[in-house]
Formats: sequence, C-alpha cells, structure tokens
Amino acid sequence: MALLELPNELLLQIIENLESEKDILSILLTSPRIYAIQQAGPLYKHNIQFSGSSALGWYSARGRKSAVEALLEKGAGLESRCDVGGTPIVYAAKYGHESAVRLLPEKGSIVNRHTLSWPRWTPLSWAVYNEHKDVVRLLLEKGSDPKFKGTDYDEIQLLGAAQFGDAKFVNLLLERGTDLECNHYLGRTPLSIAACHGQEAIVRMLLEKGADIESKDFFGRTPLIYAAGKGHESMARLLLENGADIEPKNEDGCAPLISAVNVGQEGMIRLLLEEGADIESQTHDGWTPLTVAALHGYENIAKLLLEKGSNIEAKDDDGWTPLICAAENGHEGVVKLLLEQGSNIESEDHDGWTPLRCAVEKGRKGVVKLLLDKGADLERAGLTTEQVADVDNPDH
Repeated sequence: MALLELPNELLLQIIENLESEKDILSILLTSPRIYAIQQAGPLYKHNIQFSGSSALGWYSARGRKSAVEALLEKGAGLESRCDVGGTPIVYAAKYGHESAVRLLPEKGSIVNRHTLSWPRWTPLSWAVYNEHKDVVRLLLEKGSDPKFKGTDYDEIQLLGAAQFGDAKFVNLLLERGTDLECNHYLGRTPLSIAACHGQEAIVRMLLEKGADIESKDFFGRTPLIYAAGKGHESMARLLLENGADIEPKNEDGCAPLISAVNVGQEGMIRLLLEEGADIESQTHDGWTPLTVAALHGYENIAKLLLEKGSNIEAKDDDGWTPLICAAENGHEGVVKLLLEQGSNIESEDHDGWTPLRCAVEKGRKGVVKLLLDKGADLERAGLTTEQVADVDNPDH
C-alpha cells in the first residue's frame, strides 16, 4: 500500500515515531494532505520532547505568533533557553516583535530575567538597546522592572539612555556610580553612542563629567569620527570646541574628513576643512579625501576639495590617481572635472595602466569616449582600436 493511501491516524503514528525533526519535516512536505497533519503537531511535539522547545525561541525571534501559540498549546516550555541562554521573550523583545511580547507574558513568561551568556541583558535591555520603543512600552506594561539587574545592568541602561537622549536617566545613573567609560560589545562608550546619534545635551553632560573625548571603539572610531560620518555638524563643532583631535584615525586609517567624504557629507567636509583638517590625510591604502570622492563619483565634493587645494595627482599605494579611480568606476562627471582642472590624462599606476586602459577594461563606454575626445593616447595605454571598439559590445 502506498504511503498516501494510509489513513491519517496511521500516518500520524508513523510521523510521530520518526527520530529527527528533519525526517518529520521531509515527510510533511511530501504532499498538502500530509502537511495538513501538522495541525496535530508532530513536529512541534518532537521539538518539545527532544530539543527542549528550542522552536519556541526561534519563532519568537521571528514574530511568528501563530507558531508560538501552537507550540504553547502543545506544552512548549516558556522559559526554555537556547544555546546562548536566551528565553523566548528575550528574543521577541530583542527583534521587536510586539505580538509575541504581548502573548508570552500572558501565558506566564517571566519578563524580569536575563540571558545566561554575555551580555546578560533582560528583554527590556534588548528592547531599549535596539530602539524598539513600542516593545519597551509594552514590556513596562507587562511588569518589566527597569531596576532589575543582570550583570552590568546599569552600564547597559547608560548606553541606552545615551542613545535615546534621556538626560535625566543618564544623570541618575552617573550619580549612582555607573562607569562613565563602560562600553558595549563593539567597544562604543556612552559618549561615542551619543555623538553617533546626535544627542548634544548628553554629550555636553558626559564631557562635563569627564568622559574621554578620544575614546575608541574596537574599530578605532572616536566620537568625532562617528559625528563626521553621520553628518552631525553641530555635534562635531561641540567636540572640537572641547578639544577633540581633528585627525584621529580608525583601523583603516580614515580620519574624520575622509569619513565625511565617504558618505557624501558636504557640510561636514566644509566644517572640518575650516577647522584645519588635513586635506591630504591618507588611509592605510593611501587614499586621500579627493581619491575617495573620485571613487564614489561625488562631483560637488571633488570640486570643493580641488578649490581648497587638494593634490589632483595624489597616488594611492597602487599608484592610482583620482582620475584613474574615477575612470575605473565610470564616473564621467568627475573625470570631466579632473581633466578640466589639469589632471594628467596619461597618469599611470604601478602596473603602467592609464585612465583610458582602466576604463576600457571595465567597459566604461562614456568615460572611454570622453578620454579619447580629450586626447588620451591609445598606444600609451597599450590598446588597439579593436579593443576600444569592443567596449561598445554588450558582451564585453
């Protein structure tokens, strides 16, 4: 007798006696009729019995309310923990799933409990940290106690308060001795977090309390680098007025000016240049602000940097000039600007490649035409007319 000819009762018994969840799922997916048997919950029952109700945490983390309800109906453990020690409500709160956060406490889940692994945060801690404001409000309604402490709980609260701009709470935490230089898992201090999120009142308070204005996270980013990368001009000015180094570099060698150029923050670039930022600052790869502008095709920023005296022929560690970078990446506007400003159309990198050679190799049709119109030398580039003509071929 074929499997599909068996009655549902017998099929269910077969499925429930399979040894792994993978096998159960495989047979359930063989046909819509067999999958309908899942309403009897063989997969959920197996998970509850042999995997410690791990599926409840998985579905809670993804906001799958119907699956959460089904698992609870089958007897899943509300306080089951996954391999990193989080309960289902921790994951629902961490990822901002209101429906699951509302349901789990109603079924008896404990809201004032933290994960067993580092960081030992509560559901409320995760919701605060990840800016799930509606979940924070809901957890408080469900009885979450802001004073309930896991390990380093005050520090967690300080980081969250700095991010959200809660000056009263920041002051309260500092008055009761919370470490001013505590940091989260990426090494960011309260000052860096406040600077990143544009919380000027918090930054002023932290600086008045003695916060290290040059604190670096695990990637070497200071508060000023964060402010520059986010375009918070008044924040950058505040930090500079309080003595922040204008030339700190992160692990890639990016100073605040390059960080601002990298994300196209023209106002921030003007501010940093006015404050004395080094216009020829280089990353570990030898990129200058102008190189970065050329790479991204930021024509207005490239024009500004040239007006401020940037070296138009600066070379990176591979010998690339801003013109080569712009040509390689197909940024016609920047290529035209650089040529108008006198950039060497025959500049070569360490392999002897010119802007034209780079543009041809990448199939940058518009840039190739522009360079040829401006007199780029085919022979100097090591190219033939056939190779140039081939750029028009869509299969190039």
